[in-house]
Amino acid sequence: MDRVAPVSSDEPDRNSASLPGTLRRAIALGEYPPGVKLVERELADRYGVGRTAVRDAIRHLAAERILVLTENRGARVRELNYAEAADIYQVRSVLEGLAGELFAVRGTARERVEFAASLDPIRAAHEGADLAEILITSESFYAHLLGGSGNAELHNLVEGLHVRINQIRRVSLSMPERKVPTLDALQRIVDAVVVGDAAGAKQACVDHVHASAAATLPVLAAQARGAVLQSSRN
Repeated sequence: MDRVAPVSSDEPDRNSASLPGTLRRAIALGEYPPGVKLVERELADRYGVGRTAVRDAIRHLAAERILVLTENRGARVRELNYAEAADIYQVRSVLEGLAGELFAVRGTARERVEFAASLDPIRAAHEGADLAEILITSESFYAHLLGGSGNAELHNLVEGLHVRINQIRRVSLSMPERKVPTLDALQRIVDAVVVGDAAGAKQACVDHVHASAAATLPVLAAQARGAVLQSSRN
């Protein structure tokens, strides 16, 4: 039987077009944490694509400010920045508050039922203390929240911040003491949306973001201070 020649690492393949999205999601889920270097050869092997496709994807994500390109050092995942995190929390409170308000008004009965059901997997993930699963199930919860709002532009705005939001969320959800407050806050959002309480849903979303910010920003500030001290010693 004739053997099929292997595909050159620089030849295009069918996975190339989806690589930016695939890599973006991997970064959002913490598979490539902030500060980690991305190696072209390793990415090509992992995703079954050519090196050219990897370079294109890296340039694409660099343009989205997800990656940082440094001459002679390659690409790294952008590190969390306290000031940027604070800005993102401010934006999140507005956007997610609007999403909750719109969902309570516009959401169909089926969307409300599915939204309520999306909280159960988050509870299960928290019980198992599985951070990766908590992030995945939380993504589903927020996808239902945004979808139920019925506002495509709102959805697109939040999606543009998705990776950074998840990186910050990973810090927050890694704190054991955040488990109960987080689940209680999400339940309040669900309860308000299900009964059509627009003002209540908006406020529940805003309160949840503010509480997350109050817990997470001090941690990021401490990390920033530690990095400055370490740099001054070197």
